Amino acid sequence: MVNKIIKIISLIFYYGLAKHLPNYSSPGGKIYNWIRIICLKRIIQLGKHCKIMRGVYVGDGDRISIGNNCRINEGIRLCNVKIGDNVLVARNHVFIGAQHKFDRTDIPMVEQGFEWGNQTIIKNDVWIGLNCLIMPGVIVEDGCIIGGGAVLTKNTEPYGIYVGNPAKLVKKRK
Repeated sequence: MVNKIIKIISLIFYYGLAKHLPNYSSPGGKIYNWIRIICLKRIIQLGKHCKIMRGVYVGDGDRISIGNNCRINEGIRLCNVKIGDNVLVARNHVFIGAQHKFDRTDIPMVEQGFEWGNQTIIKNDVWIGLNCLIMPGVIVEDGCIIGGGAVLTKNTEPYGIYVGNPAKLVKKRK
C-alpha cells in the first residue's frame, strides 16, 4: 500500500513538474535530469546513467522498463515496452503497447476499451530515429538502427538498418 502511494505521489510530481523541466543540454540540465530520474525510478524500472529529456510520457508506469545508459529524447510515448542497455531514442517516437477493441458492432468503439498487445522489446545498442512508430509486440534486435519516420511492424534482424513505411531492411551494420 505504501509503495502504491509513493508511486501516485511520484506520478503527480513527474507530470506536474519534472516532465516539463528543461533538457539535459540546458544550463542546469544535469539537475533537471536528476529530478526526472528520481521521480521515474519510483514509477518505472529504470537503469543507471540514463538521460531522460522533457516531455517523456510513461502513462501509469506499468509495463515499462529502461536499461542502463539510455537516452530518451523529447516527446516520447512509452507504453508496454522493455528497452535494453545503450539505447538512443530520438524525438517524437511512439511505442504502441495497447490497441482499442473493435470487435463489437453494437456499441461504439470508443466505449469498448482497449487491450494490451504483446510487449515491445528493444534490445541493446539500438538507435531509433526521429518520428518513428513501433507497433505492439515487435522485437528490435541488438545493434539495429531504425531510420527517421519509419513504421516498424515486424521483428528485425540483429545489426540491421530499417527505413520506410512499413520499415524494410536496407543494410546490415556488420
